Amino acid sequence: MIAAQRQSQTRRGLRPRFRRAQSAVELAVMVPALALLLAVVGDFARVYYLRIALLDAARAGAVYGAQSRTTGVDYAGMNTAACAALEPNIACTPGVTVTSTSYCQCAGSSGQIICTSPGSCVNVQNFVQVTATATFNALLDFPGMPGSIPLTSVAVMQVQ
Repeated sequence: MIAAQRQSQTRRGLRPRFRRAQSAVELAVMVPALALLLAVVGDFARVYYLRIALLDAARAGAVYGAQSRTTGVDYAGMNTAACAALEPNIACTPGVTVTSTSYCQCAGSSGQIICTSPGSCVNVQNFVQVTATATFNALLDFPGMPGSIPLTSVAVMQVQ
């Protein structure tokens, strides 16, 4: 009976040690998995943030160009407005490319026409298009995913 009590006490004394060791092993297995998950979520948030910033920049450039027929052909002004709309921590010059164009359509038609000689079109509609392009570079090289992702946002508005 005394041997059974000693064996029971020994087992009770070992249980907390086993629990601590088990917790340490679980922690050692889960920390790298959680760190990888955090890096993936962080990169997803960064690419989403850049995509929204590009969309806002393209829209701001198109809004500037859609004000009048004069601003509709001011491509430098549209590019400047798009770059000014970017967040302060996203540089326009080395990282983001902004291009502006304008075109005309006859009302009710989907084909483009020459703005200066519309031909038989009576109702000419002018449009501006601003395209903002950037390349997103991931923090880590994830298997199965590219290290860089090209992003493009296009905004089209009718000139008033």
